[in-house]
Amino acid sequence: MPRILVLCCLLLGLAACRGSDGSGAGPAPVAPHPFPARTPGVPAGYREVLCPDLRGDGTGLTARLVVPVTTTGGQASGGSCSFSQDFDRGIGVEIAPTRTLTQWRRTHLDPFEADRGDGGDDAVSDIVHDTGVPGFDGVRGEELAWRSYNDGSPTRSLVVLAAGVRLSWTVPEDVELDRDAFDLVRRSVALVEGTEARCPSWGRADRPTLSFSPPKDIGWVERDGDHCRISVEGSPTLLEYGAVDPTPPPLDHLAARVRHDPEAQRVRLERGVGRIDGQPADRLTWLVVREKETESYEPPGTWRIVVLQSAAARVEWGATPAWWRTHRSTYDDLVASVRVSPGPPSPP
Repeated sequence: MPRILVLCCLLLGLAACRGSDGSGAGPAPVAPHPFPARTPGVPAGYREVLCPDLRGDGTGLTARLVVPVTTTGGQASGGSCSFSQDFDRGIGVEIAPTRTLTQWRRTHLDPFEADRGDGGDDAVSDIVHDTGVPGFDGVRGEELAWRSYNDGSPTRSLVVLAAGVRLSWTVPEDVELDRDAFDLVRRSVALVEGTEARCPSWGRADRPTLSFSPPKDIGWVERDGDHCRISVEGSPTLLEYGAVDPTPPPLDHLAARVRHDPEAQRVRLERGVGRIDGQPADRLTWLVVREKETESYEPPGTWRIVVLQSAAARVEWGATPAWWRTHRSTYDDLVASVRVSPGPPSPP
């Protein structure tokens, strides 16, 4: 398995790397349950983030933890989330992984182990595997550390699994893997009832923030500029999506752009027809009618776009007219779940 894929497995969770463990031996991970963080506060230089289990048959839980404010991106998919700083560094968390670290190591590390400098692009080395280490909720766990050559961009990784939660941290080889910082994040981990995400999950912690419940079994949530995009799994077009934005530009500006789009029809801007977190909201709707495939392979078809915006939040969704007729409640539930959390006032 290429090391780039192993890195993705770490940041997105073991769910990204199912497959056989090669032996079937070893106990299965324990089922997760709600538990508090050992250290519930948010230290300076960190921000609180949430990782919801978005599987329809999942646990119905959300992991809470803190990550450095230098985090530049976030993604949630299935039961796992990644909070990245660069391509080769970041924090990953997974709820209810299906395999122990012993099982995962047998498939994804042991076959590629080599002495430092040997083994080529797929090589791993410096594997250290411990049990009985500090975990979560007072439960001892497994810990796995190793070095990956990673196609010429070496990284070091550290993972702990306990109480049905897996936490990982990956950094470039020339950056110290700070165990004190890792332990700070580990002690911040909690599991809470419900499935809630937060936008943004990157940058300073004093900016306006939205919490929301993404639809389950739809796709994944990730950073897209200054907002969070809900991408639909298997969709052939970018016009089937959702989005929440805690710092939206004026809706009039979007309406003006849409009216100049040759594919846009039936553009309609309505004032005060909705609400977001109790605040009045305007609604912009239009149809995209495309007669033929575009140069970027976007298919022909018809889609309805709905944008609801208050003074502090924007929620939008794009789908076919048929989807709107049968799944409108998915959009309504998303809007109803949004909560606005303004940041603290700036110091005088």
